Amino acid sequence: MLVYICDSLNTTDPGGPCEDVSDGLSSCLGGTLIAAWAVGAQDFIYPPNVAYGLGGNEYRYALIQMHYDNPNRLSGVIDSSGMTFYYIDTPREHNAGILQVGHAVNQYMIIPPKARNYTIYGFCSSTCTENFPEEGIHIFANALHTHLLGVGVKLYHLRVTDQCRSGSGIEELKPIDSNPFYDFDFQEVVHFDEVTVKRGDMLVLTCTYDSTNENAVTLGGESTHEEMCLTFPFYYPSGSLTHCMSTANVITLAPFLSRYYNSSQLSALQYAPESLISQIFNNIDWSPEEIQRLESSVLSSSQYAFCPEPGVPFNESLTFEPVPSIGCPYEAPPVMLECPNSIDPTTDPTSGAGAVSLITLSVTVLLFAMIAMILIN
Repeated sequence: MLVYICDSLNTTDPGGPCEDVSDGLSSCLGGTLIAAWAVGAQDFIYPPNVAYGLGGNEYRYALIQMHYDNPNRLSGVIDSSGMTFYYIDTPREHNAGILQVGHAVNQYMIIPPKARNYTIYGFCSSTCTENFPEEGIHIFANALHTHLLGVGVKLYHLRVTDQCRSGSGIEELKPIDSNPFYDFDFQEVVHFDEVTVKRGDMLVLTCTYDSTNENAVTLGGESTHEEMCLTFPFYYPSGSLTHCMSTANVITLAPFLSRYYNSSQLSALQYAPESLISQIFNNIDWSPEEIQRLESSVLSSSQYAFCPEPGVPFNESLTFEPVPSIGCPYEAPPVMLECPNSIDPTTDPTSGAGAVSLITLSVTVLLFAMIAMILIN
């Protein structure tokens, strides 16, 4: 479930399948997101100093988008799902926003079959984050999202620096969020210590998929049996930026497809429908080498990055940029364990240093018991 707010809406449109609604409704979809729910999620509660500000004349309508999975096309099913919002009268210190980061949901996101760990990349470019407030944004929660093939998702935080060990370059900071054991049935909004993303920083989302049980290519799409690679950082202070994403396209795929098609054929694919893209990639013999070749080709190519602002034509927000390459990988600080300098014989044996003696005694007794059992047998 996704809930959007907007300042205008065709209230005569009763709603329906997303591809059939009027422009007056679809213009609100993909706008300002105020809430999201996915399978396995629990209630979301904002921190004590943050809330999502509503009211005034900026937004007048709310629109809910429901994603259903009904592969058997059952009829007569009645659904009463929805969301409950709780509001307070007293404004909090910070107004929150929700940002959408990742790879655009379209047919150019391609996952070949029989791939055990295939990675898709989507990013929020430094060009876009230059539009952040002067003090940057503070991310305090996040929701990772793929569909059924997803097995791992990670949100990287990158910064251009001249302090790298290898000189100037892109430094990887501590990951903002990571789930190496992603499960579609347990999608939570995770709270964590605030992370400040400065102007000029980059966010890179990697989604890893296991398609070993698939016999055909899986494309990006809204169906549960298609795929997504998205994440939703909750942050403050709120701003007008709602999407910061990237997308592969025919130019991105051209180095790989040039082994199968000439340049004029590739040009004709620029606006190819999903059915044609699916047909092209399903005609490929997906050996492990070919899977690796596609993955490497997409990673080393450029994508369209975009972060549309209200009132700005979408095409004016597009930049063609390479996937950010990390020059200085993040190194987690070592974990230091404190040990007692001395053992106080008067220490309670159930705590502190005295516990060492108790554990040693328990292990000794256990060893004698095991030896006795061996001798008896």
